[in-house]
Amino acid sequence: MIAVLLLVFVPNANGDPPQFFSEEPVAASVVSTTTTNDFVIRSLRQQVRREHRRYIAARRHVLRLKQRWQPTVSYAIRLASAVSGVPQSELYAVARCESGLSPAATNGRYKGVFQLGWAPFGFSPFDPVANALSAALTVRHDGGWRQWQCKP
Repeated sequence: MIAVLLLVFVPNANGDPPQFFSEEPVAASVVSTTTTNDFVIRSLRQQVRREHRRYIAARRHVLRLKQRWQPTVSYAIRLASAVSGVPQSELYAVARCESGLSPAATNGRYKGVFQLGWAPFGFSPFDPVANALSAALTVRHDGGWRQWQCKP
């Protein structure tokens, strides 16, 4: 909540210099409490509008990032399927379940499209190509999806 402090200079009747909060009647120039309340309400509304605009802008930015990454994730899964021989449908099913096909997804120490707990080939786990290749080659080597919570 925002508090507003209003200081009023009120001269004494005998002509002394102004004092803070005189005991004499307050002049009509003092802002009424309803005007002050209106000011506070207006400023709070402006702050809420400003924060809402920032939230909407951030949400649009995230949606643009997801759309920008989508072709890269699709390419990474097709490439991983071609290199490893793991069916594309299985890779898509697990990636969709684990991260919603988002290369920026995190869950504790698990990161990336396939929520890997290790750095794939020394690259960032947020690199969708390295993440998908590492997951596909791990599945091919292990013979199944035992390391993942989601199964195809």
